[in-house]
Amino acid sequence: MLTEAQLHILKNKLLEQKEENNKVLRGENSEAAGGDGEGNLSNIDNHPADEATEMAERETDAALNKQAEAQNEQIDRALAAMENGTYGICEVSGEEIPYERLELVPETLRCVKHADTVLEDEVKTAEEDVLDERVSPDEGNEDERYDKEDTWEAVSGHGTSQTPSDVPEEENAYSESNDGPDKA
Repeated sequence: MLTEAQLHILKNKLLEQKEENNKVLRGENSEAAGGDGEGNLSNIDNHPADEATEMAERETDAALNKQAEAQNEQIDRALAAMENGTYGICEVSGEEIPYERLELVPETLRCVKHADTVLEDEVKTAEEDVLDERVSPDEGNEDERYDKEDTWEAVSGHGTSQTPSDVPEEENAYSESNDGPDKA
């Protein structure tokens, strides 16, 4: 079990790391802050190699930002676990996490043995991320999510590429709704 002194040390490490991550997110650690090519109205006079370098720097910054955001989420979970009294206990097995591991990776909530274990509720596809954010436009109820059927209804309202040859049993209905010369 962790002592109060150990918890205090680990909490300070977590808060320091979170502040470093926030600096990255604010762009304070970026060499391109106030950058050379940023804000140019035209790129006509820039050499393609210079543009490639700038793009590589932007991609690196984006990757660092994503990493900092992910680590901040882990830090927040670890701080919440400290408040709950569950910090230092593996969330998979319930075993105590050695202090040495917590010193190296203070934001971890898992022991070495279960570090790579993926829990079922953690697995989410990219589509689920998008669908979880969408709410059914008809209902306005946040409990009802916008799913593939709702998407089809919304999109098919603008027309489809189906013709009578695609759906032979509906050929008569198609002819009856047509106002053209085929109408008998």
